[in-house]
Formats: sequence, C-alpha cells, structure tokens
Amino acid sequence: RSLIARGEDPVVVARRLAHLPGATWIAVGYEFRNLSECLSRLSTLAKRYLEAGASFRLIVETDGNGEEEGDVLLEATSTLLNAAKGTRVDEKNPRALFRVLMVRGRGACGVQLKQGVGGVPTSKGMRASCLVSGGYHSSVTAWMAALSGYSLTLVHAKGDDESLRQVARLYAELSTRIDASSLRLEVLEGKGLPGDRVASWLGNASGEVFTGVHPECRGTAGLKQLRNYRPAVFPLLLLQEAEVTSRFGELGLRGKEADRSAQLRLSRRMSDFTVRRFSGREADQNAVLDSILG
Repeated sequence: RSLIARGEDPVVVARRLAHLPGATWIAVGYEFRNLSECLSRLSTLAKRYLEAGASFRLIVETDGNGEEEGDVLLEATSTLLNAAKGTRVDEKNPRALFRVLMVRGRGACGVQLKQGVGGVPTSKGMRASCLVSGGYHSSVTAWMAALSGYSLTLVHAKGDDESLRQVARLYAELSTRIDASSLRLEVLEGKGLPGDRVASWLGNASGEVFTGVHPECRGTAGLKQLRNYRPAVFPLLLLQEAEVTSRFGELGLRGKEADRSAQLRLSRRMSDFTVRRFSGREADQNAVLDSILG
C-alpha cells in the first residue's frame, strides 16, 4: 500500500503529495535492489538527517513474516546507530522517523518528512455536490467530502465579489490536492436572493449534496429546510468547531473568512438562474475568476 514516486527533486515531489487524499505519510529517500544496498542507503540518510544526540525510530514493512521484518529491523537499526554516532532509538518521541519498505528483497528506504492528510483516494464512481458560500464551514465540508473519496461539484450562488473570490480560492486549492478532472465549479447567477437560486437548483438536484451546516453553526435551521428537497440526499457531517478551524488551516486558506452559510435563507420561491462552469483542470484563483467573470 505504498507508492514510490521518482523525481529530480524529491522534496518538491514530496510537497506535491503532502495533501493528497489517501496518503498518510510522506518520506524522501532511495530505492534499493537488495538488503546490502538498503543498508548502504540508510547509512547515507543517517549522515544527512541525524545529528549527534538525536533520537530516531525505524519502521520496517516487508511482504514476509514477522521474523524477516525483525531481522531487517535489527540490521537497519545497527546501521543507523553506526552511521550517526551518539544517536539513540526512541519509539515514542523520535527526532527522525525512518521507513523501510521491502517486497521480495527490493524496495525503498527513506526518512519521513511529514504526515499526510489520510482519507480515501478520489473515486470517479462517487460524486457529490457541495454547497459552498466562501466561508470556512462550507469550505471544510467540501474538503472532508474530498477526503472521503468523492469527486466534487462545488455549487455557489453568487452573492458578492468577495464570496466568489473565496470560492475561487477553494477551487484552486482543491485542484492541487485531488485529481483536477474530478473537480467542478458551478456558479449560479441571476436576480433575487442567493437562497432562491439554491432552492431552485435543489429542486432538480440528485445524489448526495453536502452543506456547511453542523450542530454548532448558527445556520442549523437551514438543515430543517433542506429536508423538504428530494431526491437530493443530505449527509449530516458532525464536526466540532475546533476541528472545523483546524481543517480550514489544513486547507492552506488564510484570512478572516466569515461563514456565509449561516446567512443563507432558502425558500420555496423559484428563481431563474444561469450556470457558469469551470472544471477539469488545475488552476489558480485568478484563472478561475477570469473564466467565470469573462
């Protein structure tokens, strides 16, 4: 369940993979063809990433039995200790974490740079629509849906230019984290209130529709309104406010983005609207805005 990615600059590659759903950790290192080469590579990594007095932990995964993993673990640990004098093993709070992956004697070894976001890789067979306001609750809901493996359609009823800019930022950020061909943005434009346009859109919606409503949000009343719309299905995402804030920071978005989902008032009034779409490719905020506004 590991992926070896080759690149001229492994740190750049690691950064690109750092937010990929499904990846639980990111390490940089070397491939090897046998155990002897593995130990040589580990020695090189130890001299580069371990200082005197530093602690480390080593995790070994093989396709063999526990005894084989134990043998590799002992030899590899000895190699690291000899390569970087004055270091020690610490299983609980290591300064550096080394990993060895071996299948039939071949594999890769490396030092872990950071933990990944985890989750499930994006699936073409699972698609959901996310109502996004530009605020942090709806942005986090879209990110959590992506981590759950959904291909996403971000649906935004344009209210003002600032909310559209925030949604464009969200699309830009998500397009670097999941397969961009699995990501779409639909902006609902028209007269009347944004809630009227959303209500009209929901009248023809099908499948799963995620919203930024949660128990601690002022817009909880909106959840009751959503129950009136079928055949759309509205999963209830239970997140504490602290986790919402943490996930929003994980998205890399900054600023004092207000949660506009609480201000959305749905109605049964039908409102004509047009849809502007942007989809299928990785893009920055300006590219998204130019396409939608152009």
